[in-house]
Order: sequence, then structure tokens, then C-alpha cells
Amino acid sequence: MKKQNLISVGAIHIIVVLFFLFVYLTPTHFTFLIWNVFLALLPLDFALVVAYTKRVTLGTIFSILWLLFYPNTMYMITDYIHLQYIGIGLTVRMQYFNYAVLSAGIFIGVVLGILSLELIFKHYFDKRHDVLELLLMAVLSIISGVGIYIGRFLRLNSWDVFTRLQHVLSLIVESFSMHMIVFVTLFAGVQFAILVISHYGIRLIQNTVDK
Repeated sequence: MKKQNLISVGAIHIIVVLFFLFVYLTPTHFTFLIWNVFLALLPLDFALVVAYTKRVTLGTIFSILWLLFYPNTMYMITDYIHLQYIGIGLTVRMQYFNYAVLSAGIFIGVVLGILSLELIFKHYFDKRHDVLELLLMAVLSIISGVGIYIGRFLRLNSWDVFTRLQHVLSLIVESFSMHMIVFVTLFAGVQFAILVISHYGIRLIQNTVDK
């Protein structure tokens, strides 16, 4: 790994750790963000292994792990549900303090997911494949939408696929309903919009710099 990339990876992890310490040491209502952001950080680390390993088997294993844990990044969008415990107004200090902490955690999680996807794309696509990339972003958004639904409503975790696969599949089948379809569709659309804007925005910056 190049020195510049090491600095970039180090800076990202330092900020995440500082966020952990801030949430842990301050009187916020959202200490669960430490765990959620940690889970959102894992896909980036898995993607880094995929990007830099020269072993095909190891790369395949971590690509699968990345796919399983990626929904944890976009799952954090739904953490705004916790605003119900402090109110949605910004009239007192504790409200906007907790609002800021919650928003920071959510945006960090989403950005980590975007970065991990860009690393995966860079690894598997040497050249630009716009149609294929858009298709994959759409499929990934749907898969992640299902993952968010599973996590938010069925209260299952990514590692349950390894420990209770049959139970996970049975719960998904039992939970299939119009509510699930609408939820997954809406959040897949939100994710797809975010991924497309970020993907082509990053490309725009790269092309501008290259000029």
C-alpha cells in the first residue's frame, strides 16, 4: 500500500475512533452508535483486504463478507428513529447536541459504505462499465434494503447468516408482506440515488483533477 493510501486509511480510522471516544465520554443518549459505526466500518476494512490482497481465495472470502456487512452502513439511515426519545425540535441544548451526534454517526456510516463500494468497483472493474455498474448498484440497493428491513424489524445481525441461516431464511419468508415490499423499495431507491450521485461525483472529481 502506498504511503498516501496508508495516511488516508489511518485518517479515516482515527476519526472513527475519536467519534467512539466522544460518544462514550459525553452525556449522549446514543451510545449504541459506537457499535453501529463499528459495524459500518467493517465493510471498508473488508474492501481494503479485497483491494490489496493478491490471493484470489482470500479476496473472494472478504468480498462475500463485504456483501454481508455492507447493509450495516445504509442501515444507519434508519437510526433517525431514535430522535423520538429526544424530540425532533432544536429548542434546547441537549436536543441539538444529540441531534448532531446522531447525524454524525449516520453520515459516517453511510460514507464508509460508499467508500467501501468504490474500492470494490475499482478492484473488479479495470475499465468503466456504466451499464453494469448501474445495474450492480441497483441490485446492491435492493439487497441492502432487505438487509435493513431484516435488521430493523426482525432484529437479526449479519453474522446470523453463519450461525442461524435456516432461521434467518424462515423469518424472511414469514415476514414477506406489502409492508416489507414498500419499505425495501423506498430504501432501495434512497440508496440507489446516494450511490449514483457519489459514484459519478467521485468520477467527476477524478476527471477534473486528471485534466
